[in-house]
Amino acid sequence: MSSIDSSQRKAQQAELNDLQADYSRKRKQVIKENEAQLADIKDHYSDKKDALSEQNEAAINHIRNRQKDMAEEAAQERERLMENYNSRTQNLQKNYDEKLSDTRQKRQAAVAEAQNDARQKVKDIEDTAQSRVEDIRTRSGEDISRAKQKYNQDMKQINDFSEKRLERQREQNDALLTGEVERGKYSHERVRTRNEKELAETQQRGDEKISFEKQQQEKKLTRLNEMSAKRYDQQQKHWASKEERVNQQYSERIMHNKKANEETLKTQNERFQSLYAKNEDAQREALDIQTQRYVRELGEARKDFTKAASRYAGKENDPFYKVEDRGSQLQENSDFYILKAYVPEHEKDAVKVSIQKDKATITGQRSFKDKIEDEDSGKTVSSSNFQTFREEFVFDQPVITEGMTRERNGDWVVFQIPKGNFNRLDRKA
Repeated sequence: MSSIDSSQRKAQQAELNDLQADYSRKRKQVIKENEAQLADIKDHYSDKKDALSEQNEAAINHIRNRQKDMAEEAAQERERLMENYNSRTQNLQKNYDEKLSDTRQKRQAAVAEAQNDARQKVKDIEDTAQSRVEDIRTRSGEDISRAKQKYNQDMKQINDFSEKRLERQREQNDALLTGEVERGKYSHERVRTRNEKELAETQQRGDEKISFEKQQQEKKLTRLNEMSAKRYDQQQKHWASKEERVNQQYSERIMHNKKANEETLKTQNERFQSLYAKNEDAQREALDIQTQRYVRELGEARKDFTKAASRYAGKENDPFYKVEDRGSQLQENSDFYILKAYVPEHEKDAVKVSIQKDKATITGQRSFKDKIEDEDSGKTVSSSNFQTFREEFVFDQPVITEGMTRERNGDWVVFQIPKGNFNRLDRKA
């Protein structure tokens, strides 16, 4: 009967172990599949987000470049109009200066001509009077004494008449000169007024045209800015709505995967609890039997330990018989596991650090050989030591070995191992 019970308990124990191993294997497989799906979803969402950002940036740069080109064209058009206005103003000023110079030359020529005419007429009158006097003197030489008084009277009359005529000629010449000067001033003033009026009108038309062109360019630029802003707002709203839809789809997919994982874990947990409840009684009975066996075997082990302990008597301080702790440490924060391994420079080729999904292992070996020869006594002493060591640290959650970093700090090598983001994504979902 006890052998049958023992075989049943062994079968139940084996079945329990198989169920636990199957549960652990399926749990790891489900976690691995979920991590792969989450990584794919995250990469897909990141690629879409990068593509949308590049498209938005390209569109914004295109609009900015277009606005810059239009502003440069407007500035070039404004410069061209200003150059045309300046050239026309210079031409008008040049024409005005030429006309004014011509008028001054003509006026000076007319004044000079009038003065020459007046001098010539005076000279002609003087010549005529002198010829008459000479003629009278020639014809009445013999009558000079008799007609001296009469001649003097005649000469006086002639002189008075000549002086009056000369005075009248001078007055006429002065009147003509004054009239010419007045006409020159009037003509000059009229030309100057007309030129100033034309210059003012031209300048006013240029200012009006420049103002009109400036208003047109400002209106055009304002319309372009409004269109650009409106188009940019529409694109921003479109991308925002699209990003919101993608985020919603991503959240829905995460929630769906989370619910499926929770249902799977719940089903497996219920199955495990059922098997655990069934096997608990059998395990308790087996524990009683094992306790009795343990008490019996403990007595035997004490006897064996007493025999074995006698082998290590007096060797407590010998490092050859001790387990060596090299002082490696494992620390963690919210994002990383930090492993500090003691690896001196002279032992770096003999120490191996292995980072796996659920644990970190530090293994190594070292050997030392030495030999001393005493030539006097002919004695030779040699020793050969060989030692292996192994340190193991278990992680509480999966890690990402691809993102691990390694840095040496003296005799220590520091590894920063990123934690898996499964729990973080689960909390966010």
